[in-house]
Amino acid sequence: MPVNGLVFETRGPVVRSAPNRADIACFVGFVGRRPGPLPALLLRALAEQGWTSPPYARPIDELLDVPVAIDTWEIFDRLFAWDRRDLDGRGGLGTSYLGAAVRSFFVQGGRKCYVVRVGDPGPLTEPRSQRLLRLPALLPGYPVRFDPSPADRLAWRGLGHLFGLPDVSFVCLPDLADLVAADRAAIEPLPSPPPAREQFVECSEPEPAPPADRLARRLRAPRADGAGYAAWARAVRLAADTLARFQREVQLVAAVPLPEVESDADHDLLRFLSDSGWLAGRRDLDLASVASAFVQLAYPWARTPGSADLAEQLEPPDGVLAGVLARSALTRGAFRSAAGVHLADVYDVVPSLSREQLTAPTAGLDLSDRVSLLGPTPGGLRLLSDVTTAADPWYRLAPVNRLVSVIVRAARTLGEDSAFEPSSEQTWADVRGRLGELLRALFQAGALQGATAAEAFQVRCDRSTMSQTDIDDGRVIAEVEFQAAAPVERLTVVLALDEGGAVSLASPRPTAESPA
Repeated sequence: MPVNGLVFETRGPVVRSAPNRADIACFVGFVGRRPGPLPALLLRALAEQGWTSPPYARPIDELLDVPVAIDTWEIFDRLFAWDRRDLDGRGGLGTSYLGAAVRSFFVQGGRKCYVVRVGDPGPLTEPRSQRLLRLPALLPGYPVRFDPSPADRLAWRGLGHLFGLPDVSFVCLPDLADLVAADRAAIEPLPSPPPAREQFVECSEPEPAPPADRLARRLRAPRADGAGYAAWARAVRLAADTLARFQREVQLVAAVPLPEVESDADHDLLRFLSDSGWLAGRRDLDLASVASAFVQLAYPWARTPGSADLAEQLEPPDGVLAGVLARSALTRGAFRSAAGVHLADVYDVVPSLSREQLTAPTAGLDLSDRVSLLGPTPGGLRLLSDVTTAADPWYRLAPVNRLVSVIVRAARTLGEDSAFEPSSEQTWADVRGRLGELLRALFQAGALQGATAAEAFQVRCDRSTMSQTDIDDGRVIAEVEFQAAAPVERLTVVLALDEGGAVSLASPRPTAESPA
């Protein structure tokens, strides 16, 4: 006897990511929860992570403020109502910015991400005063400080979930530009067409229903004024400082908000950001500088099939950039620049930057020196630059920053293996040997420059890198010098292995040598 509606779904066991992967992203933002039961495999994974039982239990059925591992777009689509911009009917149909970003991540070549849903999207015409009240859901403690702590799992909310996701390399906040944008004028729904007059006709196919009024399409995309850019810069600065303190292997990939038409930012974005002080290296109490080796800004905004129901059919480019970086890490290596990589599925970028806007120097720099740009080339739309916002030019090349992250991730695994060993000559020799093997493999893969491995890198872990106090306290400190294949100075990275196995990273510093 046939049984309708019975579906057998076979899925593999829960598999943890390899700790040294450099392609996994985390998206934190607002999206609806699609009705329906959760897959058994997902419930099992959340239970294993402790999110279903006290003291860390969260609203699991709603997938609210828990990190959900996603390895295909189909899984995301099954779990989240990304195609409902406003669930209470006040704002009409549309795609959520988080949904568009996750879709672009997978289309561009990403293989795995985490999604942290912090709530439903607000109404399309919600005033900025109300939208800003939802920013702490992304960055708990905004705008003063970041409240979550690595040691207090009960406080892990929003971006704080990174503390429990050691395999993440990129983090995106796709709703950020929308939350800080200037207010938009309300748009009334289109009137319903008058009913057709009844008349007798021969039997025929029924007339199709009139298309739904996609209200979001008729709204302008979120655009920032001066106050909006200031709020955006504070959020980026807060996230960057958090990564610099606790998650140095993670890069914030953030979209630059669209500027108001005919504003200073619209005419010359680099000069506007520079004149506002947001690209300065200093960190005054009243200045939220976004200059950081842990920040990669993306611009302009993108049109894709996934953004068809967004305002002006535009999506923030952070999901696109994260997917391109993930694809490049998987196919070419995280240490190689992704500049020049083709943009799959993107058919337009807005605004269309003129040659003058791209190359006009500001303080000796052009826009591509500080922002990762998407744009047209004779071969189609591509990533034009792959840079961080760091004020120091030696840390501005994003692939160099990713190379340091690869080394630190591998060192963490090494630290776990040596956690219970005494700080002795034998342990130091083991650390030197393992770090040497890692760097030799990177040299053979083309990540390091030099005619020989000895020219490309050096590893020291002995009494010259540690004081007697370090040895007595059970700390093992290794110093790694390497010549990146990218045209930068030789970098020195100091890795400290604590008695508990934790690896900390001192700020990488260039030597006095000239750039290659």
